[in-house]
Amino acid sequence: MTGAETERTLALDGAVLRYLVEGSGAGVPMAFAHGWCSKLEHWAPQAEHLAGSRTVVRWDRRGMGRSTSAAPAESPRRHAEDLVAILDREGLDRVVIAGHAGGGPTAAAFAATYPERTLGLVMVDTRVHRPAPPGQQDRFAEGIDRSTRRLAGDDGRAHFERMYRAFFGPRADRAIVDDAVANALGTPLPIATAEMRHMVGDVAALAERVTCPVLWASAQPTDTAPVLATFPAAVPPPLVGHVVGSGHFVQLEVPEQLNPMIDVFLDTLDDLIDRGATA
Repeated sequence: MTGAETERTLALDGAVLRYLVEGSGAGVPMAFAHGWCSKLEHWAPQAEHLAGSRTVVRWDRRGMGRSTSAAPAESPRRHAEDLVAILDREGLDRVVIAGHAGGGPTAAAFAATYPERTLGLVMVDTRVHRPAPPGQQDRFAEGIDRSTRRLAGDDGRAHFERMYRAFFGPRADRAIVDDAVANALGTPLPIATAEMRHMVGDVAALAERVTCPVLWASAQPTDTAPVLATFPAAVPPPLVGHVVGSGHFVQLEVPEQLNPMIDVFLDTLDDLIDRGATA
């Protein structure tokens, strides 16, 4: 937490959502969607960096972190609808939405479904999956299917822990890793498996509907060309940045690299708004 935050809860459709609102200023507001079996604290370096100039909203997606839910979200759109409810309660009209990893589909669903409320989209080390045509192999979906079956098996907890620790690079702070793993292991199994399956939905179809400016930041240096093709309607074309020395949790492992990318993106967005070049 940044020290100037307001923590609140919102009961909504079988869930109790925990969220933080922090910061102030004239900058465009930002909302942050955490990744698979993660929590809002995993955006703390970005919230602290940005809260001096704008309002920042972070929330534990239903069933994860300290948010509860009677059932898993049926799709990324459910999480996007949860964010809309939070924004409405806080009187926030339009935001830049950021999503990390398994939160990427949530961020894409928000931008695609609520373009009138989306000033920009930030995707951090995530994946935009397109299901393979019938009869063709979908290696990513096959890997997710194997993992969900392992999670439900006798060694499910041990598999879960090994998998989550592997998300971090060798330079990651061990205390951060241990805390993230402990939080992940507290996620109810039905939530964890449902959220994993969301990643193999047609996220590409959502991305194709995104028209706002996009920042793509990742630890994968070969994804530039695919990203440009993934967001064909984004105006201007996506900004793509890559970090070095990081595992999957870019925002926690190398915030000194990610935060300036977000700054540049927001400066570009401010310029577009000033020139009336955004909807």
